[in-house]
Amino acid sequence: MALENRDPPAWSSPSPSTSSEPQLTLYNSITKSKTPFVPLDSNRRVTWYCCGPTVYDAGHLGHARNYLTTDVLRRIMRDYFGYEVVFVQNVTDVDDKIIKRARERHFLAKYKEDHPQIDAQALEDTRLAFAQYARDTKGLPADTISIEAFPQWFETQRQLIESPILDEDQTIFKVRILALQSAVNALRSASNGSPDPAQYYPAVDGILSSYLGNVKKSEIPPEEHAIFADYATYWENHFNEDLRTLNCLPPTITTRVSEFIPENIAFVQQIIDNGFAYAIPGGTVYFDVNAFEKAGHYYAKLEPGNRKGEAKQEEEVTAPPPAQEGVSAAELEIQNEKAQKRSPRDFALWKKSRSGEPGWQSPWGSGRPGWHIECSAMASQVLGSQFDIHSGGIDLAFPHHDNELAQAEAYWHKDPKKSQVPVQWVNYFIHMGHLSIAGAKMSKSLKNFITIREALDSGEWTVRKLRILFMMGGWKGGLEISQNFRAEVDLWEKTASNFFSSVEALTLEAASAGGPRQKHLFRAQEKQLYQDLKTAQKELHDALCDSFNTGLALSTIQDLISKTNTYIKNNQKSANDPDAYFSLTSIREVARWITKMLQIFGFEASTGDDSIGWASGTGSASSGSVQNKQAVILPYVQALSQFRDNVKHLAISNKTQPVCQELLKLSDNVRDDQLLQLGVNLEDRDSSIGEPALIKFGDPAELIAAREAKLQAQLEKDQKKEAARLEALRLEKEKAEKAKVNPQDMFRTDEYSEWDEDGIPTKDAQGEEVTKSKRKTLKKAWDKQKRLYDAQVATGSGA
Repeated sequence: MALENRDPPAWSSPSPSTSSEPQLTLYNSITKSKTPFVPLDSNRRVTWYCCGPTVYDAGHLGHARNYLTTDVLRRIMRDYFGYEVVFVQNVTDVDDKIIKRARERHFLAKYKEDHPQIDAQALEDTRLAFAQYARDTKGLPADTISIEAFPQWFETQRQLIESPILDEDQTIFKVRILALQSAVNALRSASNGSPDPAQYYPAVDGILSSYLGNVKKSEIPPEEHAIFADYATYWENHFNEDLRTLNCLPPTITTRVSEFIPENIAFVQQIIDNGFAYAIPGGTVYFDVNAFEKAGHYYAKLEPGNRKGEAKQEEEVTAPPPAQEGVSAAELEIQNEKAQKRSPRDFALWKKSRSGEPGWQSPWGSGRPGWHIECSAMASQVLGSQFDIHSGGIDLAFPHHDNELAQAEAYWHKDPKKSQVPVQWVNYFIHMGHLSIAGAKMSKSLKNFITIREALDSGEWTVRKLRILFMMGGWKGGLEISQNFRAEVDLWEKTASNFFSSVEALTLEAASAGGPRQKHLFRAQEKQLYQDLKTAQKELHDALCDSFNTGLALSTIQDLISKTNTYIKNNQKSANDPDAYFSLTSIREVARWITKMLQIFGFEASTGDDSIGWASGTGSASSGSVQNKQAVILPYVQALSQFRDNVKHLAISNKTQPVCQELLKLSDNVRDDQLLQLGVNLEDRDSSIGEPALIKFGDPAELIAAREAKLQAQLEKDQKKEAARLEALRLEKEKAEKAKVNPQDMFRTDEYSEWDEDGIPTKDAQGEEVTKSKRKTLKKAWDKQKRLYDAQVATGSGA
C-alpha cells in the first residue's frame, strides 16, 4: 500500500496522574489534630473570622506575631492554594481596659489644664494617689505604704527589679512598685523647690491618672460616648498603621463593637428566648452554662479541662476601699451580682453600666456588651450560622473562644437530642502561639512589651526580618526570641539577599556583554539543577499542605539556594577551566520561582513575570525602574572596574616593586570603601584568565554592614587562630619541661615511702604495699616518661 494512502495513528489521551497529591490539612484546635481542609463553599470560597485588637495601647511584637503570622496563612490560602478568602476582623472598641484608660487620660489631661504649675493641691493629690495605688497593689506589705517608708523597702526588692525572668504576678507587682517609686522620687524632688511640670507629671502619671480616673468617674454620664470613642479611635488608627508597615493585608470586612450594638442586643435577646441566658435585677445578663449543657450542648470544646472552672469576668474595680471596712461599694455591688448567678461558670453577655462607664439602652437597662458576646454576634451577623475558619491568639482559647462557641450555638440553637446535625458554628479553629522574650509572654496588660514601632526604630528588626522570624517559628507553637534564633533569621535573609544580588549582577553583565553568541547548553549539570528546582517545589508544596509548615518551606528555599550556588561555583571560569559554562537561564528560573514564593508569603519582593529579588527600598519605586537605572550606570562602573582589574594585574605581576604594594592597597580601598559607599560591590573573580570582577548593586548601608560583619568574622577567626597557636606553644613548652624530669625521680614524693631500683613506688605513705593494678598504672606512666626523657637526652637538650 502506498505511504500516502495510510491513515494517521489515533490520538492517545494522556492517562490521568495516579499519584496521590497531598491535601491541605490544618491543625484544628477543636479536634486537637490535623484535619483535611474542606471549605463549605464548593466554589473555593473560604470564610474566615479573626479576633482583632482591643485598642487601648500600642501594638507590640506579640501582636505582630499574631497578625503577621495570620497574614502569611491568609496569603498562602489565597495566593498559593487559590481560594477566595472573605476575611472578617473585629475591632474591640468597647472594653473594660479601654474604659479605664480613656477615663484616666481624660481626667489627667483636664487636671494638667487646671494645674499648669505643681501647686500644693497637686502635691496633696499625688500623695492621695500614692496611698490608693499602694493599697491596691497586691503583695505590698502594709507597713511600707507610707511615702517615707517606701524607698527603704524598695531597695529590698532589687533582685526582683533586675531579674529578666518573672512570672505574671511578679511582672504586675514590679510594674506597680516602679510606678510608686517614680512618684516618690518626684515628691522628694518637689520638696527641694518648685518642680518642672514637664518632668513632674510624667513621673507621677501611673498613679495620678489611676486615682483621678477613679475618684472623678461619676462625672461621666452613661450617654457620654465620645471620651471612650476618641481614645479607641486613636489606638485603632495606630494599630492599622503598624499593620500597614508590616505589609499585612487589610480585612475584607471590619466590624467594630460600637457599630454593632443593636446586633449585640438582638443576639443576647435571642439567647434568652432560647432558654440559655437570664437577666438579674440591675440589668446584667448571664449565660446559663448548666441549661446549655442540659439541652445536649457541650461547653468548653477547645479547653475541656476548664469546663468546671469559674468564669473569668475581667471586672475592673478601681474605687479606693474605705479604710475602716476594706471593701468598696463597687466591689460590694459586683459581689452581690455574682451571688445571683445560677452557677459560678456563668459569664456576662450584657453588663450593666456602672459609674463612669458608657452605656446603651437595652431591654435590661443601660449597659454594654460583655467580654465574649461581640465576636459571636458580629461573626454571625456577617458570616451566618456556619463558617470555615476562626483564628486568634492561643491565650484566647479559654474562656473567650469557648464562650464564643457556646453563645453562637445557643443563638443558632438546634436541639441536639432531636437533630442528627448539631450546631457547628466554626469548622476549623486555629490559634497562633505566644511570643516570649527571656521566657516571659508579651502582654499590654503586663506592660512588659516592646512596641512594633520601637522594634523597627531600634534597627534590630526590619519588617522583612520579622516576617522571616515568624515564618521560621511556625504559627502554632510558642516562639521565644533567642540569640541563636536571631542568628538563624539573619543567615536566611543574608543567603537569599546574596543569591538575588548575584543573579541580578550576572544578568546585567550578560546583557551588557558583546562578542560571540552566548552558549545555551543543557548538560547533566543543568538537568540536575532543574531536578533540584522540581524537588524543592514538591517539598514546599508538601510543607504548606502540612498545616502551613512555613518553617519547612523557608528551609526548602534555603536548601535550593545552596544547591544553585554550588552549581554556579562548580561551573565558574578559572585558570584550570577557562571554558567553564553555567546556564544563566536555569539560574534565573530558580530565582524567579523563589521570588514568586516570597511574594505569596507577603514579602516585599519584585513584581512582574520576570522579576527577581526583593523590592527596592520601601517598595515605592518599581523594580523595573531601579534595574533601568543600574543598566544606565553599569558601563561606567564596568570601565572603572576594568581599569582596577588591569592595575591590580600589573601590581601582582610586579610584587617586588614597592609602588605595586601601594597600588594593591589603593585597589582594595576602591573596592572595600569608596564604591561600597556608592552602593556598588565588586566581587573579584579569577583575574589570571581575564575574568572581570562581578558587579553587584545594593543599598550602601547594607553593603557596608556586610563588609563590617565580614571583617569582624575574620578578626574573630584570626583571634581564635592566634589563641590556638599560643596554646600549642604552651603545651609544647609544658611537654618539654616535663621531658626534663628523670623517670627515676618522678614518683619520689610524700605520697609514697618505698621505691624499686627504677623509682617506681612499692609502698604508699602509710607503708602499705601498692596494689598490682596501681603499680601497673604507675609503670605505664613511668614508661611514657622514660621515652620522653630519653628523647630529649638524645637531642642534647636535657640534663
